[in-house]
Amino acid sequence: MLDPALYPLTWRVVRRRLYGSPIALASVLVFPVLVAWIGFGDSYGTAAKFFFFLLPHVFLVAAQDAVRTDIESGALESVLFLGGRFRGYLRAKLFVLAAAAGIYAAVLFGLFAAWGLAAGGFESRFVVQFGLAVLAGLYYIAIAVTLSHGLKAGSNVLVVLLAQSAVLIGLIVSVTPRTGLLDYAATGRFPGLGPKLVFAGLTAVLPNVVVAGKNPVFAAEVLAGIGLAVFVRERLIRGLELKK
Repeated sequence: MLDPALYPLTWRVVRRRLYGSPIALASVLVFPVLVAWIGFGDSYGTAAKFFFFLLPHVFLVAAQDAVRTDIESGALESVLFLGGRFRGYLRAKLFVLAAAAGIYAAVLFGLFAAWGLAAGGFESRFVVQFGLAVLAGLYYIAIAVTLSHGLKAGSNVLVVLLAQSAVLIGLIVSVTPRTGLLDYAATGRFPGLGPKLVFAGLTAVLPNVVVAGKNPVFAAEVLAGIGLAVFVRERLIRGLELKK
């Protein structure tokens, strides 16, 4: 059971880690600037596609170096974490990271929605897309934090990005003039089990694809992935013993 007293401490640690990360700070500042640049340079609709598709990566960046450094630095051997309280701290860290990234995402969406309402380009479906983007972001948090139990520094994020790069390169190489996976994804209709399974695999690596909201089955896959990652992470925490 989580100890509520650990949340303030966990937030101070997470905040210091994020403020001290050049990558996190650059992402926080550059992302909204790019959205605005695209919106004013092209259109609000184009900016919306960019915004919702890449918003989940804000959560991924926030989850860098979430666990392993704390373990190996000896920080968890502090008297604050006696009696196994370090396990509660690690559990709380998942929720604190998700909350921090979620609040930032909500603020950005509020500003983006206000811009759209003023410009007459905001659509009601954007609310659903924001929810799906947050869902994909929580998937990233769960996966990246779980990977961080075995990977140092930002390697957990790098592994995810490399896997995504490999998949995207494969998609680009396999593009043909005939109707393919990307066309099916755009319409939300898949002609058979094969394309559905391939797209399910793509969703597991790049959950951003569910943001379009074309097929709720794949959003359910992302939700199931979050549950699985949290389950695996809980097993890792329970089996964790600090070396004296």
